[in-house]
Amino acid sequence: MTVQTPKTMPNPQGPQVDREGFAMVTTLLMVLVLSVLAVGVVWMASSEKKTTFAEQNHISSLFSADAGGEAGINFVRLSSTPPRIISFADSTVRNQGETTLHDSQNYDFNCAYSGKTRRMGWGVNYLNYNYRIDSNGAAATTGKSGVELVVNRLYREGY
Repeated sequence: MTVQTPKTMPNPQGPQVDREGFAMVTTLLMVLVLSVLAVGVVWMASSEKKTTFAEQNHISSLFSADAGGEAGINFVRLSSTPPRIISFADSTVRNQGETTLHDSQNYDFNCAYSGKTRRMGWGVNYLNYNYRIDSNGAAATTGKSGVELVVNRLYREGY
């Protein structure tokens, strides 16, 4: 009689399949999938950070340009008489150079006379003086925006 060892015992489910490297291959595939996911997440976070920074620069430059427009409006509003034209080439009445607001934010504006019209309901001595204000704002090194405004102010002439 022969004694059967576990290696020589017949397998009731059929022939035995060699699975010694299966766990290692599965683990390596899982590590590969997780690594690809991690790289994707890092790439998305980096891309989102760049987009957020660019958007912040754009918004800051837009606010700077708006501040320049407000400064131009304030110049026209506070003038007790119609401002005199300082450059007849483009009818400029005020050219405000670069003005720093905060850190790297700045603006400049150009106010130009564009004509005068009568205002209905007022006497012949009252005229609307129309001005065009072009304001440029900047933030950091890349953020640049512009604002164009049309402003009018009622002045009395002949007194």
